[in-house]
Amino acid sequence: MLPEILKIGSISISGYSFFYILGVLAYSLVFIFLGRRENLDIIESLNFIIFSVISAILGAKVYGVVFALLKNTTGNAFNIGFLWEEFKSGGVFYGGAIAGLVFSFFYLRKYFRGNEWKVADITVIGVALGHVLGRIGCFCAGCCYGKVTDLPWGVKFAFHSGKPHEYMNAFVHPTQIYEAVLNLLNFFILLLIWKKRKFTGQVFSLYLINYGIIRFFIEVFRND
Repeated sequence: MLPEILKIGSISISGYSFFYILGVLAYSLVFIFLGRRENLDIIESLNFIIFSVISAILGAKVYGVVFALLKNTTGNAFNIGFLWEEFKSGGVFYGGAIAGLVFSFFYLRKYFRGNEWKVADITVIGVALGHVLGRIGCFCAGCCYGKVTDLPWGVKFAFHSGKPHEYMNAFVHPTQIYEAVLNLLNFFILLLIWKKRKFTGQVFSLYLINYGIIRFFIEVFRND
């Protein structure tokens, strides 16, 4: 775990934040590189990257707050402090995916008309790589952990969101690493298919199938 990976003056940067930022940069660089291969306008590409990232982050956080409200049974669900703590967390991936898709649908129709599926294809390749780094960040933070296990690669987490971890005395599946490895494999598969694709939209469709399978597998072992 890396609750703090870097400190600049009074500013502390956690391992989670560090890899989260790296994930965003990885997504952006993949999009720019592949976008140039597709002859996409660089300015519109940069605008799309910025606004898609913002919409995904907000979507993930809002989804996280809504999910926390639904699962909370302690009676303090509508406490402002409780909701703010949930909003400050990284959020939920599916919330970011939903918000990103909604944003992309309208943005691409207006600014990338005729190239919508080209953009969709290269976007998910970048998302797959960014997700690898994001899950490493989760490993650093102790969130998204797995069920208790006696397998030799089980891990112990001391902290979770700055507090003592719920399973600090038990070995659990490192589901964050499982998902990081599978997303990395997905990235290379998507990149290979993109180079040999038979129609635009093929890579995007394959991503939805692949990640659905990946997440189904991860949920078997995940506890958080």
